[in-house]
Amino acid sequence: MKMKQLLSALLAFALLFSALTACGSATADEVDNPGADVATDSGNDTAVYVDRTNIHAYDDDAPSLYEAFSQWFKVGTAMNTSDLVEGSDEMEILIKQYNIFTLENESKPDAMHPSEDVYNFEALDKLVEFANEYDKTVRGHVLVWHSQCPDWFFYNDEGNTVSADVLVERMKEHITTIVSHYKGEVDVWDVVNEVLGDSGGLRDSMWYQIIGDYDGDGDKYDFIEIAFQTAHEADPDARLIINDYSLESSEDKTITMYMMVKNMLEEGIPIDGIGLQMHVDINFDVETCKNNVEILMKLKDIDPDFVIEITELDVSCFSWSDQSTEVELTDEFVEKFDNLYSDIFEMFIEFSEAGYLDSVVMWGYNDGATWLNSYPVSGRTNHPLLMDSDYKLKSAYWSLIELAAEKS
Repeated sequence: MKMKQLLSALLAFALLFSALTACGSATADEVDNPGADVATDSGNDTAVYVDRTNIHAYDDDAPSLYEAFSQWFKVGTAMNTSDLVEGSDEMEILIKQYNIFTLENESKPDAMHPSEDVYNFEALDKLVEFANEYDKTVRGHVLVWHSQCPDWFFYNDEGNTVSADVLVERMKEHITTIVSHYKGEVDVWDVVNEVLGDSGGLRDSMWYQIIGDYDGDGDKYDFIEIAFQTAHEADPDARLIINDYSLESSEDKTITMYMMVKNMLEEGIPIDGIGLQMHVDINFDVETCKNNVEILMKLKDIDPDFVIEITELDVSCFSWSDQSTEVELTDEFVEKFDNLYSDIFEMFIEFSEAGYLDSVVMWGYNDGATWLNSYPVSGRTNHPLLMDSDYKLKSAYWSLIELAAEKS
């Protein structure tokens, strides 16, 4: 193990140990129960109890998630610039717990380029400034997407759809302006997002409909090729990702993605990796994910540096077919949730050690602000992340810290 990795491992273990006990030691039962009160000797014959269910993510005695997993991958989160208030609990959490960041909505096309002659760089500029000050990594999300994309891209002043030539030029100008503005500052870009449909074929988006087979070579994903070529020209050193959902669970989508990217790589299109969003639910099948990633990683036969990234991880407490709004957090349910998070991160460690993976980004950092409280069922109370709405660290978090210490 390299010295840096050894030091990281020792630090993670020390942080875990300090959270478990100040002077005494935890029993085996207490280690098995992440929510247990741990009795310690205060030095004056009075027992002091450290209740891990009452430790906040910003507390001094809270470990750091990204430091715990630093020998394998970066750990990050989606956030908003409203979180970046100096001295706030939110900013302290971001600094302490994560080292790679993306904006949840403020860098999507409708926010950054609301009309043809207007660009809004303020939000992403603020994140870049924060990242530079605290030595963090920035992901740009997203350049081309069918959703949260303003209509002016696709229509002229008369309300008619524009020609393929016009849309290509608008897309190229959009990508070039944004990526050039952040050249050397944004490390990774989701160049295109959700270009596959649920059935596994290409999504029937306006990008697909209008641009189609632009170069006449027989395929109809030319807008994707042009987007990656344009982004690479604007910043040759940025990592360029094609991002999509359900790749971890749908073999049909995985095979479609593999074949499409394989063809593009063989044509010299500069795609550096595939982003697995991983909005998964409580019944997620880890083995299916492993099998699908093995399919995607055959792309390393073409480009040995090809990677996957986990870009939007959360674990819904509801199955996708469940329309209820509340879930009972019984001991059995919490144990299942915690074990699933541990299984997922153990899988990520395996991917890292195989040379597949070097970053994991969660879609939000506390249950109170998760998008899953309103999607797909409005008014739902979900609990998909590692800290609750009060920023207290959940037992799933402690399971991951223990996993990292065990695997180091």
